[in-house]
Amino acid sequence: MASLQAQAGNRAVAEVVQRSGGADLLTGRARSNSAPADLRGAAASRELAEQEEQRRRVGAVSAEAAAAGRRRPEAAAERRRRVGAVASEAAAEGRRREEVTEAHRQVGAEAAAAGRRRPEAEAERRRRTAARMNAVAAVHGQAEEAARRRQGAVTEVEPAPPEPVVAEREQVVAPAEQIVAEEAPAAEEAQVVAEEERAAVAEEREAAEEQRSQEEVEQRRRGLRQRLAAYGAKLGRVNEKVDQLLGTEAKADKSKKVLDTPDTMATRVNAPTEAGVRTQAKATSDTGEMQTTAVMGQVGSGINFVTDALGVINDLRTLNTARKSRHDTGPASHKSRKDMKGKPLGVASSGSMVVGDLSSMANAAVKNSGNLNGVTALGELTGGATVAFSMIAVLREIPAVWKTYTKKSRLKALDLEAPDAAPMAADMLQDVLDQLGRAQARLGAATAEQTRATETEIGEFATQVARLNGQLQAEIVGLRQYARHKQHTKLAKRVANLGGNSVRTAAGGLAIAAAAGAVSGPAAPAVAGAAAALLLGNALYKGARAGSNRYVEARHPDRWARPTLAQDENEAERTEGAEATGVRRRDAVAEFFKVTKSVKQGERHHMAQKLYALAAGPDVRVGRDVPEDIRRSARALLVVLKAGPAQHHRSEEEWAESLNDPAQQGAWEKEITNQLSSG
Repeated sequence: MASLQAQAGNRAVAEVVQRSGGADLLTGRARSNSAPADLRGAAASRELAEQEEQRRRVGAVSAEAAAAGRRRPEAAAERRRRVGAVASEAAAEGRRREEVTEAHRQVGAEAAAAGRRRPEAEAERRRRTAARMNAVAAVHGQAEEAARRRQGAVTEVEPAPPEPVVAEREQVVAPAEQIVAEEAPAAEEAQVVAEEERAAVAEEREAAEEQRSQEEVEQRRRGLRQRLAAYGAKLGRVNEKVDQLLGTEAKADKSKKVLDTPDTMATRVNAPTEAGVRTQAKATSDTGEMQTTAVMGQVGSGINFVTDALGVINDLRTLNTARKSRHDTGPASHKSRKDMKGKPLGVASSGSMVVGDLSSMANAAVKNSGNLNGVTALGELTGGATVAFSMIAVLREIPAVWKTYTKKSRLKALDLEAPDAAPMAADMLQDVLDQLGRAQARLGAATAEQTRATETEIGEFATQVARLNGQLQAEIVGLRQYARHKQHTKLAKRVANLGGNSVRTAAGGLAIAAAAGAVSGPAAPAVAGAAAALLLGNALYKGARAGSNRYVEARHPDRWARPTLAQDENEAERTEGAEATGVRRRDAVAEFFKVTKSVKQGERHHMAQKLYALAAGPDVRVGRDVPEDIRRSARALLVVLKAGPAQHHRSEEEWAESLNDPAQQGAWEKEITNQLSSG
């Protein structure tokens, strides 16, 4: 490439030299020196200028040649790229032609196979046709033979006198009739052959039609199978999405938690207020207020619809999960069986709410369009939906109230049977258990020696063991009291919910009557407001309690810190985790309002971990040093809390073995936490 650039530069220099008229560019001397002496200076100046101009031109030409030389590799690369692209396209076109050729070959093979079958069918048709033609020819031959015989009989008759003419005629006619009678079977046979020919042609036509119809049917079947396969693939994708939505904790759960607050305000505050204002506006014929209440109702119904639809999705997901594990055993299976019993009613209740929300939205839209009185049928449908989901809630709450009261009474009986216990220890339960284990070990060693020097030590160790046992007994009493308190709170919330839904059922009935025009005045809004007040108080208590737990967990993480070792946790990890400190107050206040965040370690978790440690078997690290009487008391408390063998579908021995299994510590703590809930 460099040599090509040099040659181009030399050619350019030669052209410049040729145009310069023979000047010596290298030495700077001109060809002629015959000018006068006084003109030599001017000529020399001109020559120098011309030489400088020539050098400049030579430099420009060299630069252009060098630039052209530099551009040549790029142009060559571009040409190679284009050639490669054309070659790729040609290769692709060749592959396409090969595919088309292969398709033509397959079509030709099929046509050849069909052609091989056709000669056989054609030969069979020719054979049948020849047989029929032979039969027809035979019939025609027989007819001609009969005609010839008839002609011979006529010619053989001789002339007779006039008298016997009639008799001779009779003699002539008789053979003709006989010939006709002989021809009749042949004609019938020919007719039969013709009919068979027509039947054969019709049969071939029917066979062709049948073949075409079969091909059309097969083509339709193929199309139907393809459509069914496409629909099956779409249905499979839909099933995958449904399984993903119903089988995992989706965003619908968090979205519902976010919308629960505005939904509560729309249902418990906005709806009763809107009903009361609307009743007053109707009484005073204030169309402006009626229009405003219609807008408020449409907004509130929209919020309720989204929240209730998410509730249906969450209930279906929970029900699907429970369906898959309803036949399992162990602590983790208890919740699945509870969900299988309760969630169908939850789905029905949420579905009724969605129907009521849709009818309310439609009625509000009609009111906003100008018909301020709305549609009677939509108002009745909204009231009927309110009655439906309120009655479902009442049916769910009645057995729940009874079960909660029974559990609370059994916990109270346990407290009455328990002896007086020492005050609860200020130390962590794990520390108490470790001290008890060391004291029991020293007491056993001292008792085994049986020397005078150890009598005092035996007394001290026995006193220490008794004190620590008393502290564990105090823990049991504290756990019973906590469980009673939770059941008491749960009973109060259940009763409030039962009362609110009962009143809301009556409000729904009044709404139906008001929509039909049978009831007027403030009766329906007043009853709906009373129901909303009861349910609003319940919702506010739950929200405030959950926010308080989040605040305490963030601000004071040591208050309800884990009292025992977790599953697969060692002493070093426990020591490192104990150094956690709380956040600033404003950050803790921010945690209060994070409704989508659940408490990971609160008071209920703390108590559940204590109860499991006291009920666990000796093979579990946290239950290794628990005395047997304390373990029996803790397990009796588990039975009262509906976490016994019957609820886990296990026998007494299997239930005790699961409590003695270190691998099930997390599942057991989660189960006890659920059973201590007051929700």
